[in-house]
Amino acid sequence: MLITVFTPTYNRAVLLRRLYKSLKRQSYKEFEWIIVDDGSQDDTALVVKAMQESHKVEGFPITYLHKENGGKHTAINFGVKAAGGILTLVLDSDDELPEDAIHSVWAYFERWSG
Repeated sequence: MLITVFTPTYNRAVLLRRLYKSLKRQSYKEFEWIIVDDGSQDDTALVVKAMQESHKVEGFPITYLHKENGGKHTAINFGVKAAGGILTLVLDSDDELPEDAIHSVWAYFERWSG
């Protein structure tokens, strides 16, 4: 996997679908999406499970990790350890990307890495 898109989240299930739609629209699909649930008490787990089940052919894997609540910084550390990409892009659950954002990040990296 070339890029890991990583989302730490806490009680923001309602926002994750919008970010998911944004990721599905990406022109470049060589990425994984890791969601670290920092002990949410809302429907985050159910929302992510529904996205995973409906996502079979979209081109990028979705991984859900759950941990005890410890704050955003601990969720980021937890998720970065699980990241398989060469690059890691941290997106909050209320973020949204233009269609070519991940491609632009990768193209810039390729241009400057060698």
